[in-house]
Amino acid sequence: MDTASGDADSGGAGDSPEADAFRGSDPAGGGSRRVLFVDDEPGAADLAATHVERLVEGIETVTFTAPDEALAAVETDRVDCVVSDFDMPGSDGLELLTDVRAVDPGIPFVLFTGKGSEEIASEAISAGVTDYLQKGAGRDRYEMLANSVANALERRRAERDLREVNAKVTALHEFATDVAACDRVDDVFERTVAAAEGVLEFDRCVTARREGDLLVPAALSESVTDDEVRAFEVGEGVVGTTAAEGRTMVVDNVSVDPADPDQLEDPENCDRPGAGPSGDSDRLGDPDRLDGSDPFDGSDPFDGSDPFDGSDPFDGSDPFDGSDPLDDPDRADGSAVADPVADDVRSAISVPIGSYGVVQAVSDGYAAFDDGDIEFAELLAAHAADAIDQIETENALRAERDRLTALFDDLPLPAARTVALGDGERRLDATNEAFERTFGYSTADHGYREIREGIVLEDADPPDPEAILDAEETPRLEVRRRTTDGIRDFILHVIPVRRPEETVVYSVYADIGEQKRVERTLRRLHETTREMFRGEDREEIAELATRAAIDILEFPSSGVRLYDPDAGKLLPTAISEEATAALGERPAFGPGDGRIWEAFETGEPIRVDDLDDVDTPVGYGDHRSLLVVPLGDHGVMPLGSREPGFFDDTATQLARVLAANVTVALDGAERTAQLRDRDDALQREIDRLEKFAGLVSHDLRSPLNVAAGRLELVRESVDDPDALDEIDRVGDAHDRMSQLIDDLLALARQGRTVDDLESVDLPEAAATAWRTVDTAGAALDAPDGSVAVDADPERLRTLLENLFANSVEHGSTSSRAVPDDSVEHGSTDSRTKSGDSVEHGSTGSRAEPDDDAADAGREVTVTVGALPDGFFVADDGDGFDVDPEEALEYGTSNDPRGTGFGLAIVREIAAAHGWTLTIDDADGARFEFRTDD
Repeated sequence: MDTASGDADSGGAGDSPEADAFRGSDPAGGGSRRVLFVDDEPGAADLAATHVERLVEGIETVTFTAPDEALAAVETDRVDCVVSDFDMPGSDGLELLTDVRAVDPGIPFVLFTGKGSEEIASEAISAGVTDYLQKGAGRDRYEMLANSVANALERRRAERDLREVNAKVTALHEFATDVAACDRVDDVFERTVAAAEGVLEFDRCVTARREGDLLVPAALSESVTDDEVRAFEVGEGVVGTTAAEGRTMVVDNVSVDPADPDQLEDPENCDRPGAGPSGDSDRLGDPDRLDGSDPFDGSDPFDGSDPFDGSDPFDGSDPFDGSDPLDDPDRADGSAVADPVADDVRSAISVPIGSYGVVQAVSDGYAAFDDGDIEFAELLAAHAADAIDQIETENALRAERDRLTALFDDLPLPAARTVALGDGERRLDATNEAFERTFGYSTADHGYREIREGIVLEDADPPDPEAILDAEETPRLEVRRRTTDGIRDFILHVIPVRRPEETVVYSVYADIGEQKRVERTLRRLHETTREMFRGEDREEIAELATRAAIDILEFPSSGVRLYDPDAGKLLPTAISEEATAALGERPAFGPGDGRIWEAFETGEPIRVDDLDDVDTPVGYGDHRSLLVVPLGDHGVMPLGSREPGFFDDTATQLARVLAANVTVALDGAERTAQLRDRDDALQREIDRLEKFAGLVSHDLRSPLNVAAGRLELVRESVDDPDALDEIDRVGDAHDRMSQLIDDLLALARQGRTVDDLESVDLPEAAATAWRTVDTAGAALDAPDGSVAVDADPERLRTLLENLFANSVEHGSTSSRAVPDDSVEHGSTDSRTKSGDSVEHGSTGSRAEPDDDAADAGREVTVTVGALPDGFFVADDGDGFDVDPEEALEYGTSNDPRGTGFGLAIVREIAAAHGWTLTIDDADGARFEFRTDD
C-alpha cells in the first residue's frame, strides 16, 4: 500500500480464511489491479486500504487525502477502481465522481462515507456510483467494502473482455469476408497469418499447407524466419498430428516431462496466473483437443526432439529439409536449411485448417494460450477452411467445364452444344468433328435452324425441349436422323448443364451399336436382379445385392441390414469387406440408432455428405459420407465412403433403382416362403383328409349299412307296437349317423369350408347340444347373457356335441360306459363300452355302473364361455392321458374299439371356419377357439 503517492508497492492478498471469498480473476493488463482510496482523514483511508488489500487478491492500493491529487493519479496512471469518502474539504465524493468519470467513463467508483443519509444515497445512485456503503466500526463493514471492490473489479474485467471479444469477432468476420474474395489458396494462407498477428495478437505463427502426405510451410509471420521451419510428414510432431487427427493441439510447457507431475508447473516462468496442472487437465478434458506434450512422452511436441537443444520450435528442425520449394517466388527455398533457433519456446497452439493444412502459433511464455485464444484460433481456421473450400470448388467446376469442353471436342460420337434461350429456342454454340463427319454440318457454316431442318425428318415427332430440360433423369430418345450416309437410327442423349449465367445443352448421338455398349452396365444390373429373384431366401438376396452394389455400381463399402421383427432391430445380414474394415464389427441397430434406423423408419433415402459435420448417436468408423436406401419393410442398404460428398444425385438415383429391385426380390422371397409353408400344410391336410375319408367310408358306412339291414329284418319279424316304436327310434339314430357321415365325407373329400356364416347365440347352441348328449349327471355352465358367434349352426352344434361327449365320458372319474371313439384323459375307473360318442343323443346300451365305483367317482362340470376374440369349452376333469395335440389326430383313442373321430372332427370344423384351436390340460381339458384370426 502506498500513501499519497503514485509509486505504490504491490499489496499482497490476505492469508485469512475470509480472504478466499474475495479472490478475483486475472488482473487487468496482466499485473496487479490498482485501487485508489480517497479520504481527508489519512488514518481512515489507510485502514480501509489495509483491510481491502488483505481480503482481495491481486490488487495494490494507493491512498490520497486530497481529491485533486486522486484525480491527477487517475489522469496520469492506470487506475482500476476508486473508493472515496463523501464529505471532504474543497470537494465532495460526488464531485470527484464526476471528474473521474470525465477521464475514464467506465472506472468503478465506490462511495464509502460516514455521513450517510437517504438523500446522499439517492444523489449517489443518481450520479452513477458503482456502490454506496456507510462506514462503521465493525470488521464486517470492511468485508462488505472488499466484496464491493472485488465485484466492481470483476465487472470491469468482464466488460473489458467483452469489448475485446466483440472486437475480435468483428475482425474475424471481416477476415472471413476478405478471404472469401481470394482466388488463390496461397492468398488465404497469407491472410490467415496476417489475421493471427493483427487480430489474435499471435506474434510468432505459421501456416502449413498439406500436399499429399507432406505439410509444407505456406506463410510465416514477420518474427519467424525460413530457417525456423521445414516440411514434415502427416502424423509427425504436433503439426503433423494436428493434420492427421483433425483436432486442435495445445502445449502449455514444452520444457517438461509430462510423466513427472513435479515438472508440470514452473512458478518462476508462469506468465499467466492460474496456469499449471489444472490448466493442462482442462484442455485434456476436451475430446476435440489434444495435449501436445502427452503423445510425445516428455519430448518436443513439435517433432519429438528436445526443444532446448537448439531445434525449431515448430517441430524440431528445418521444416524445408527434403521438401518441395515454396510456391511463393518471393521466398527462398529452405529445404536444405536446418539452423537452430532460440530455446525460449514454452507453449504452442496448433489448429487444423480443414483438410488443407494447419495454423500454428508459439510463445516463450508458460501456458500463454487460454481458452479464448483457442476458440478464436479455431474460428480463424474455420473461416480459412471455408474460403479454401470455395476456391477448390470453383477450381473443380472450372476444371469440369474445361474437361467437358475437351471431352466434347474429342468425343468420337456426333455431338452438338447449344444454349437454351427459353420457349424452346436454342442457339448453336459448337459441333464436334464427329458431328460434321456424320451429318455434314458445322457451326462455322450453318446455323441452328438450318442444321435442324437438314437432319430432322419431316414426319418426326420432336420432343418438348422444355420438358427435356426439366426432366430429373438424362433423357435418352430413340430418333431417326438424315446423315451423309442416309437415314440412320440413333439414341439421342440430351444432357443439360445448368450454369449461373446460362443452361448449356449437350446433344450426343449414338447409333444402336453404341447404345448396346452403353446399356451393358444396365443389363448387368438387370441380370443380377433376375438372379436375386431366383434367390432361395433373404440372406442369399442380401449377398447378391451387396455384390451388385460393389461390382456394378462401384460402391465398395456396401451392405444390407434386414429387419428382425422378433428383436425389433436391423441385423447386419451382408456386409462387404471394405465396409467391415472401415466400420469394424457392427451391432444390430434399433430405434434411435442413427441415420440407418431413420431411413428404415421413414422409408426415405438419407444422404450425409460429410459425417464429420453432423452429430450421430452411433459412429461410422472411417466413413466420411453415407447413403442409406430403404428396402420397404425388409430393411435398408447402407452405403458408405471414406470420401466426403461421395454420393451425388446420380449415385443416389442408381442406389434407389437397385434398392427397388432388391425390395421386389425380397417380397417375392417372402411370398415364396409363405406359399411353401402353405403348400406343406395343405399337403398334410390333404393326407389327413384322405385318411379320414377312407375311415369314414369304410369303417362307418359298412357297419351302418349292416345295422340298417338287420333292423329291417327285425322290423319284419316284430308285431308288438312298443317294440316297433323302439325300432323306429333306432332307425332315426341310423339316419342321424348317415347324415353326419355324408357331411363329414363332403368336408373331407371336397374340402368344403364354411362359406355362409350366421350369427349364432352360443349359450343357446350349447344348451341344444347338451340335450343331445348323454350327460350322465354332468353339469353345464353356460353364459347367462347373449354371446354371438359367426358360424354354421349345424357344424357349431356338432363341434359342441363332440366336446361335451368327450368331457362327460372322459372328464368324470365315476364309472360309466366308455365310447369307442373317445380319448380317455385322466380315467382310472373301470367302464363298460357303449356306442360311439359321435352318435350324439344315442341311448345305446351301457352297463350299469358298479355301486362302489359310482360312489367313489365325481361328476364333471363343463363350462362354455366367451373370449375377447372367440370362445372356449372347458371341463374340470383329470386332463388327457395322451398329448393334447395328439388327441386331435384321427384314430387316436385309448379304447381298442374306438375310431378316434371325436376331437378330430372338432379340429376339422374349427379349420373349416378358419378358427385357431388351442388346448390346455393343466386343470382338466380346455379348448379355446380364436374366431377373429
